[in-house]
Amino acid sequence: MVVAMSGGFRLHFGDVRLAVTSPYRLLAVALALGLVRHWAAPSAPVYRDLPRRLRTWWQAPGVKPSAAVLVGTRPAVLIVGYLAVIMIGYPDGRVPQRLSQNELVNLPSRWDAGWYLGIVLSGYEFDSRHVDRQQNIVFFPAYPLIVRGVGRLLGGGTASYSGAGVLVSLMAFFGALIYLFNLARDMLDDDHAVAALWLLAAYPFALFYSAYYTESLYLLGVAGAFLHFTRRQYWIAALWGLLVGLTRPNGFFLSAPLAVLAVASLLPRAVVGGSRPDQPPPPWLAGAVAVAAPIIGMLVYSIYVGGLTGNPLAWVTGQIGWGRKYQGLAALAVDRYDLVSRLGVEKYVTSAPTEALNALAVLFVLGTAWPVARRLGLAYAVFILISILPPLAQGGFLSGGRFSAVLFPAFFWLAAVLPQRQRAGWIATFAAIQGLNAALFYTWRPLF
Repeated sequence: MVVAMSGGFRLHFGDVRLAVTSPYRLLAVALALGLVRHWAAPSAPVYRDLPRRLRTWWQAPGVKPSAAVLVGTRPAVLIVGYLAVIMIGYPDGRVPQRLSQNELVNLPSRWDAGWYLGIVLSGYEFDSRHVDRQQNIVFFPAYPLIVRGVGRLLGGGTASYSGAGVLVSLMAFFGALIYLFNLARDMLDDDHAVAALWLLAAYPFALFYSAYYTESLYLLGVAGAFLHFTRRQYWIAALWGLLVGLTRPNGFFLSAPLAVLAVASLLPRAVVGGSRPDQPPPPWLAGAVAVAAPIIGMLVYSIYVGGLTGNPLAWVTGQIGWGRKYQGLAALAVDRYDLVSRLGVEKYVTSAPTEALNALAVLFVLGTAWPVARRLGLAYAVFILISILPPLAQGGFLSGGRFSAVLFPAFFWLAAVLPQRQRAGWIATFAAIQGLNAALFYTWRPLF
């Protein structure tokens, strides 16, 4: 996998040349070694052992409901996107970027997917003469590295890497659903856990879990870090936290809610909230590493960026190219209040429908922060606030819906308070708007 992601290496020892550049040769060697080992020390063959392991895994908590949610929602998004391209078409009748003349093959190539695919194919680049322009260093490396590895194993080539991106997103989302089910059942129960999965997957901006974007991988890492931390498996939580820190620019913020979890037993119950039983503080070393892991991931990438650009924080300043400039929450609130007061709600929505849709998503998750703190615990409310307020202060409602889609505590709370008879209606309403968003996204109409 390392060779598939990195391209391998070539070394010279005097006149001896060692080259490891193909993952297929390593796989062939591994297969040969496996056959020799089985001949030397026979054990249950794979064709007997693997089905048993798969049956055991299929019976594990959360796998079946997660599979149902995955199959029940993800293909529909891609089908709606494909039909929208065929029946509605692109603005001005042309697609901004194309990998193939086949619209189905070309479907993953949308918006930021082009940046990720460029990193997969050519790596990171930096133009010091135009630091205010859009450059790919603002996109963190975990997702394109994994896509590169999977794409190499699928044969390489642009089409393979394009399909690998969607495959990685779908599989990461499946893993995230399993983790979220187990996390939700620890705090609620099985019935509410299943409802939370459906609400999250049907959410209007959940379309990005089917796209060539980092949302699925980020959600997987966050869910894994939370679940293992709450179950006192701190070293595993640290690995997931490291992945989060390498996945998105705001991934290192995960350290804040993990720190709250670490000191929760030292705080008054009225402050901590939630219904989980009290736990002793984590061992200082394991707890400190788990809390710091997202920050360590960010620092690792910053060191790389520093070597490439001379400025370790070039990925921060590069956000200017995407229209992100700090204005503060107060200025944003005053500006939008004046705008709505002057135009009225209807004219505001008709003049800026995309912003209005993103604003509703932001208001939804912000509105859940307080009840989430009371019912699930302070750490989960901190996760919501630390994930949505900084980008809100820096870019307004830009991409607010996409940022809100991964804030799983909001959906846990919603599943807990919704009467069972109302769940289907909420899920159907969410899914209908997600279908609209998918049509906009895949026909290259702005959704940010």
